[in-house]
Amino acid sequence: MSEQRSAYKPYSQPPAEHSGKTSSAKGDVVRAWDLPTRLLKWSLVALILVAWVSSGFNDPDMTVHKAAGYGVLVLVVYRALWGVFGSSTARFSGFVRSPAAVWTYLKALRLNRAGRYLGHNPAGGLMVIGLIVVCGVQVLLGMFSSDGVTASGPFAGLVGDTVSSWAASIHAAWFYFAILALAGLHIVANFYYQFVKRENLIGAMITGRKRREAYVDHKEATGGSLPVAAVCLLTAFGLVYGTVTLFGGSFFASI
Repeated sequence: MSEQRSAYKPYSQPPAEHSGKTSSAKGDVVRAWDLPTRLLKWSLVALILVAWVSSGFNDPDMTVHKAAGYGVLVLVVYRALWGVFGSSTARFSGFVRSPAAVWTYLKALRLNRAGRYLGHNPAGGLMVIGLIVVCGVQVLLGMFSSDGVTASGPFAGLVGDTVSSWAASIHAAWFYFAILALAGLHIVANFYYQFVKRENLIGAMITGRKRREAYVDHKEATGGSLPVAAVCLLTAFGLVYGTVTLFGGSFFASI
């Protein structure tokens, strides 16, 4: 826990790659991201794309769209659980910082004096929380939505035609003005760190490894048990399924 609670140090010394060549020459790497975190990230991307594309299908019941939406909600709940029980870089305690720390980091970044992080830096941690929230809101809006004809979410009947129609309108707009906006900013930020700051963020989210350096937050990621991840995923599915059916929804009505 001492590594996770380490003080924020925006004005750190230059990373090891600038002060010596031993580590990089030997290909010395450390574990940065556990497998469940990486699978969750890319699965969430895939499901959001499926939900987006399937919204234009000639499918009156929006079967594929609903299935993708349920999948997104399961992953959102799973990410919340994994933020407690996951590896050191996946836990919220390891990367969620105060607004003041985020602002201090951004000022240091502008001056090219920000330290490097094995996990999420303060701004990246804020982005992760933002993406989790906007994805969760999007699915919840969909669950109360109805097109007034055939397609409707499991809770649309609980709120009536006016509210369900309003929820459907917000659901459509939220995707473009919240999810795509944040996702675009996330992609731009990753490209900036990848090609300007020379931090292999994209590769690390595929391989789970980063070059060994004097990181501000962790020396190396620890934890991230696969059995624990499986329990968290099953629990997330159970919570989503149970909530939908408890309030009278039909989870597999058109799937």
